[in-house]
Amino acid sequence: MSKATVSTMTPGPAPAVKQFLAGITKRTWIGLALAVGLWWIFMYFTRWPSVQGKSEILNVLAAGAPNTFSELVSREGWPYWLSWIPTGINMNDNNAIGMAFAFLIGGAVTALVLPQRVIDSVLHSRGVRGASFGGLLGAPLMMCSACSIPVAVGWKQRGANLETTLGVVVGASLMNVMGLVTIWLLFPGPAHWARLVASLFMVLAVTPLVARLTRDKMPLAAALPAPPPTAPECALPEAAPSESWGQAALGALKSWWWASVTIAYRLFIPMTSAIFLAAFIRLFVPAPVVESYLGGGPGAVALAALFGCLIAIPTMFEIPMAIGFVFLGMGMGPATALIIAAPSVSVVSYFMLRKDVGSRPPLLLMAATFVTAFTAGMIVDFIG
Repeated sequence: MSKATVSTMTPGPAPAVKQFLAGITKRTWIGLALAVGLWWIFMYFTRWPSVQGKSEILNVLAAGAPNTFSELVSREGWPYWLSWIPTGINMNDNNAIGMAFAFLIGGAVTALVLPQRVIDSVLHSRGVRGASFGGLLGAPLMMCSACSIPVAVGWKQRGANLETTLGVVVGASLMNVMGLVTIWLLFPGPAHWARLVASLFMVLAVTPLVARLTRDKMPLAAALPAPPPTAPECALPEAAPSESWGQAALGALKSWWWASVTIAYRLFIPMTSAIFLAAFIRLFVPAPVVESYLGGGPGAVALAALFGCLIAIPTMFEIPMAIGFVFLGMGMGPATALIIAAPSVSVVSYFMLRKDVGSRPPLLLMAATFVTAFTAGMIVDFIG
């Protein structure tokens, strides 16, 4: 057999890689650069400074200040029963940057980032593999569950599997690398170990289980991955590789803009309303109640876990909030339940996800979040 025949029958990996790269359009490369650039700006100018400022936040909390975020509108002069309004405005102001980047990154992912055939081969994995892939996509985002939903929905609109879609949301909120490091530095050993183990459990065990239970109750057609969306819901169709870089850039920017606007139009009002609701709840919990009812024990842990499942908070806000409650008398068990439940899937996430994945998955994730946070909190409470 000739050398040429052997070469033809057993090609090396290089031709396959070359063929794969050749199938990626210019718009995809532009979209990838856009998404990475937005992510880097978000990390460098917002997330990293917030970690560096954690010591300042702790000093503010130790001084007994009512807020751990900057104030756009002062609460002075407002009647107490209306003070949730400026508090909600301030919380929205502090969450605005993360929300804006969520819409922009979600638009890039929805419209451009991966060729459809790559999604077809990778994002349809089921079980632990699909949830793990979603968690890995979500962890670098460092967004709260609400802010990560536009990104997760973007993947789903391009055909991602249910496990991957939910994994992005859970991974972004619980596998936040800077959040885990900060908790590791500021909380005692049992609490930070509980948060890490609970985060892995939610991604690797709960998410695939929720997807499986959901599919078992769905009609066959509804359980199948969603087909690629059509304009104006998402992107323009992928262009031919023969278009120039200038044409590709214009088409990519147009697709990205409309996808981002569509996501913002659908999600801005529910996200803003949820933050005002969180401000209302947070403001009307008197300090003596914390010491009396959240000091420790099953009831305190359950109440903290339930509270965490109800509220919507900005990224990493669970850390200063939990420390603030500790200063007011909360035990470490309830505090552990709070740092697990508060950033995870909540009532807000339910209303944002139900349109795209149905009511059952977010409800099951909420229930699992409560059970996981309660169990972890009770273990820490028992150890402490």
